[in-house]
Amino acid sequence: MNDVSASIKKLFLLSLIATPMVSNASTESNNIQFNTITDNTLTVCTTGDYPPLTSFNSEKNTFEGFAPIVAANFAKHLNLNLAFTRTTWKDLSDDLKSGKCDIAMGGITYTKDRSKDFYLSKSVAKNQKAAVFTKDNDELFNSFKDIDKKENTILENKGGTNEKFANEIISKATINVLESNLAVFDCFKKYQLSPYVMFTDSIEIQYRSKLPDSVLSNKGLGIALTNNPETYKVYMANKTESGEEIILAMNNFIDLNKANMKKWYQESLTTKYKEEAQYCPF
Repeated sequence: MNDVSASIKKLFLLSLIATPMVSNASTESNNIQFNTITDNTLTVCTTGDYPPLTSFNSEKNTFEGFAPIVAANFAKHLNLNLAFTRTTWKDLSDDLKSGKCDIAMGGITYTKDRSKDFYLSKSVAKNQKAAVFTKDNDELFNSFKDIDKKENTILENKGGTNEKFANEIISKATINVLESNLAVFDCFKKYQLSPYVMFTDSIEIQYRSKLPDSVLSNKGLGIALTNNPETYKVYMANKTESGEEIILAMNNFIDLNKANMKKWYQESLTTKYKEEAQYCPF
């Protein structure tokens, strides 16, 4: 839809380096400038189902959360218009590769597989997987051993790192994969006494468990999980010349706005999001 023009010029680009863990493209320059982008618009793919990182407000038809705040300020920094394309976790990579957007932003976790296929930005948030369950099941789950039992069910959203993580560490419990992140949380609300567990980002658990009407416990944040290293949230662009330039510019923007990035993240944590209804399928 809105591919970045191959004629974009990089000014004052001093070097291209590989940075450890979370970035395939970076720059020492603080003076990258963009001359043209097709339609003067930066188009961002985001799922809209992962507050506080990305949330779609169906009443206002707008995206909210940390990634949309960063996207708006990034586009303003580049003197560009901004548009969003909604995607799903299972379609995110294909939508980016097919040109439906210039950059993907939201709850995207750095992985080696993603780094092979895409340029990834510097880390924008540290994270780790954790277990979430209802408050009614606080006494039921005290360790990973309590979770991985045949009588329990693990609920995960399709296509993201949550599903992959569950498949890697679960050997006894049943794994039930649902179409969306929001559907999983509706199941928790609908079946508060059922032995359901989700592995998701600690960021998301911290946010959702603090909501005034939440049925979720934050106890799982303290349960040790196997093969669970600290991870990083990143932004993602195609391995093309224009994709490289976008990530170079984003890394530069992150460096210039370290204080603002922290402020925008804290704003996202305290926002009350109006999420569209997506229902438990059983």
